[in-house]
Amino acid sequence: MAGDGDDIPAVELISALARLDLEAALAYEAAAGMAQGDGDLAENLRAFARDHRSHLEALNETLEAEGDAPVGPDAGVAGAVLAGLLGLTGPLGSDVVVVTLLGNEQLTNLAYDAALSYDWDEETGGMLRRFQQDEERHVAWLAEKHERLGGTTREPPGPPPSA
Repeated sequence: MAGDGDDIPAVELISALARLDLEAALAYEAAAGMAQGDGDLAENLRAFARDHRSHLEALNETLEAEGDAPVGPDAGVAGAVLAGLLGLTGPLGSDVVVVTLLGNEQLTNLAYDAALSYDWDEETGGMLRRFQQDEERHVAWLAEKHERLGGTTREPPGPPPSA
């Protein structure tokens, strides 16, 4: 995996990426359930969730090959945090859901960018580059969808006027 001199052991970085992909998959699955009125959105969100699940499987295979435990659904309560956030923002509309997911994808992209700064063997580096390309595709699609939805988010309703 990663060469000497890295600050974080390679297996820890792969495990962190696996947890992040699990969290992203859970968030996309939750968002797709909220987006049933917008078939294009729901369909793409389910596809993005499958991408993240696929990343998780491959990263887990890498962890197991290194003798480490795979990341599973019980990997941390944090996975529920992103899905829970969508539970709060979902009622505000598709545009707010898309903005929430854009923030999640930006975090995922930054994580893969940072991971690719490590000295990986050819196989692991190639895998991470493919996953990063998926993340870039997700961000591009979400940004385009956001623009099609009007490029703005609705303001949450304010408090009722005082009597």
